[in-house]
Amino acid sequence: MHTISALLIFTVCLASCVTSSPICTNGFTLINNKCLKLFSTPVNHTTAEKSCGSFGATLVQAKNNIDNQAIATIAGSGSSTLIWLGLYCFESDPSQCFWDDETGSAHTYNNFSSGFPIVELGQCVYYSTQGVLTGKWLSENCESQRISYICELPTTIADSCKYNYNGYCYTFSTADAPFSTAQGICAQSCGNLASIHSSNEARYLTTFAPEGYYYIGAVWHHDSSLIWLDRSAWDYSDIDPIFPRVDYCLKMSAFNGYPTGMWYSNNCVDNNKYVCKRPAGVQCPAVPPTTVAPSSSYCNAGRLMNNAVITSPNYPENYFNNANCTYTLSTLGSYKIILVFYDFRLEAGRDFVTVYDGETTSSPVLAARLSGTIKGGFSYTSTGNNMLVTFTSDASIVGPGFTARFTSVIYRP
Repeated sequence: MHTISALLIFTVCLASCVTSSPICTNGFTLINNKCLKLFSTPVNHTTAEKSCGSFGATLVQAKNNIDNQAIATIAGSGSSTLIWLGLYCFESDPSQCFWDDETGSAHTYNNFSSGFPIVELGQCVYYSTQGVLTGKWLSENCESQRISYICELPTTIADSCKYNYNGYCYTFSTADAPFSTAQGICAQSCGNLASIHSSNEARYLTTFAPEGYYYIGAVWHHDSSLIWLDRSAWDYSDIDPIFPRVDYCLKMSAFNGYPTGMWYSNNCVDNNKYVCKRPAGVQCPAVPPTTVAPSSSYCNAGRLMNNAVITSPNYPENYFNNANCTYTLSTLGSYKIILVFYDFRLEAGRDFVTVYDGETTSSPVLAARLSGTIKGGFSYTSTGNNMLVTFTSDASIVGPGFTARFTSVIYRP
């Protein structure tokens, strides 16, 4: 069994987080709470999109009048009079013109010049800073027309991390690991396996991730719903519908020539690369990991604070007959507990695991008398600061048992 690192990391780390003003990276300029960068060399729309993509950015978008004026502000810093927008029209109707970040159409706000868009002229849209057309949007051929462009990134918080985007730092692993180990490594830096909440965030990750499959911080809950380990909202998904679910964990593709950015079900004990995500500007507590002997399972070990792995005694070898273990899991403040089982193999109908939503066996039951072989990756979440797990075996057949990681998470109803 691999060495278990139990860390007393109160992601309340977050008590030592640094509150900072928004900043821009990569030489972008802060305008109207956006990060913008002007490229004066005229190119076609496709080339402009690829250029912005190299920063994990999109072509500039204007979804309100203030955004629209910001384009004129930065365009005025150079000699550019026409600027590509991140907007593409399928028909000559603003409701059929869609933003590159997949947030919808220009129906709710647009500043097309009278009579535009005209897809017969072209399906791409540019912004004019010339004369009476200043601030107006017009149509042009995407490939033949060459004009200047502005790239757009969200603001972030100052941090020394290499990949700093929209208030978060990302780290791409170079080594492979099972899901549980990967989450533990991310937690050591006050982070989690990455949650992804928009096509822009997904684009940023796949732009910079070396080729491979990467574990992300999503698992199927015991009720078959999908959750993020950091307990952020499940408001975006890119699961490939062609491939069936095979297990409880998810990995993201970052291969050229393959459906880049798509998510796939994966066996939680398989080794994959992984991407960690933590708040930018966070000063993680300098708490050294406590190395526990490989034989330790935390059976009857007393109260455990967040971020540890619990197992049946002697895991991954067979557990003992007549085992009677309790695991008391706790966290602090507004944090709750998520417990994810990665391997579960008990004698069916004779040996049992029960999970309680509290610290005693009189607490509400989250999972009653789990037994037999269950595919790993299923999870349970507490409603408070405590969770109790019990494991019992009888006097006959034994098995490899179970391994599970519990993590402290921010509660978001």
